[in-house]
Amino acid sequence: MRLDIKHWQLLDAIARFGSLGHAAEVIGVTQSALSHRLAEAERRLGSAIFERDGRRLRVTPAGQALLETAQTVLPELERAEQDFERVAANASYLVRIGVSSYSAYHWVPGFLSSVNNQREKLQLDFIAAATRDAQTALLSGATDLLISPGLITNSALEGKKLFQDELVLVTHPEHPLAKKAYIEADDLADQDYLTYSLDALPGFEYEQFIRPAGVRPRHMQLVEMTDAIVEMIGVNLGVSILSRWALSRALNQGLVSAVPLTRKSLPLTWYVMSRKSDRSNAAIRLTEKNLLHWFKAPEASFNNSSGG
Repeated sequence: MRLDIKHWQLLDAIARFGSLGHAAEVIGVTQSALSHRLAEAERRLGSAIFERDGRRLRVTPAGQALLETAQTVLPELERAEQDFERVAANASYLVRIGVSSYSAYHWVPGFLSSVNNQREKLQLDFIAAATRDAQTALLSGATDLLISPGLITNSALEGKKLFQDELVLVTHPEHPLAKKAYIEADDLADQDYLTYSLDALPGFEYEQFIRPAGVRPRHMQLVEMTDAIVEMIGVNLGVSILSRWALSRALNQGLVSAVPLTRKSLPLTWYVMSRKSDRSNAAIRLTEKNLLHWFKAPEASFNNSSGG
């Protein structure tokens, strides 16, 4: 190997913070020392890794592959150290779980009860950061398993189907659209629409339902937390298209209503995503197996607000 671990850490820090100054502060060395370290790495490799773009550093096409490797390997090394420390201290194995896109954790108490006999040696943490930046959270090691509405396409990740859901229009119970058997995209033309993301996510409502009809809601408002969207709908401040499962508790309590999209409905498949590099991690595989079993069990049905 031509590069040392300090060089890989440098690549990751510069890519994340965009400048030598910020990267040096995070790593804990002077900017001058970090500049010399970068020059040393580029000298060893015989080519530039970064190029200047004003005051910022931008990774070169050749350096991009190095950066992707650094972002994969460094979290793996950090997790290996943490796992060693836990085993050495006879501590439980830690598995971090996140839910992508939706702040939907109504199923957690029931799930934890189902694996209660394993919890002495298996600690499960639930990571909110995955809701907004799911892929990064999983790739970086912030989470080990991800409950995802849709399959994330990345060569470093793999997914297994958890359950079948559907996207529905969510309205106030007394909203005129709540009385319809189903809605078409044209029904949104005069609505105030609340969305947790302005990106046109593959497989979701904008790509499958709204854009093909050439319809744009009267007003679109970005509300990045789905819990907040539900609260706003509950006082009739707009409508949204969301997962029926993720809103099962609010639906069961009558806070909001759900209307199918089109006569055939708009399906949504949920997956449990993991890193391929963790295939031999027994704790992660056991937790994944428990999740797959739980979401197929009767107590995890959509009609049980405490179980799923």
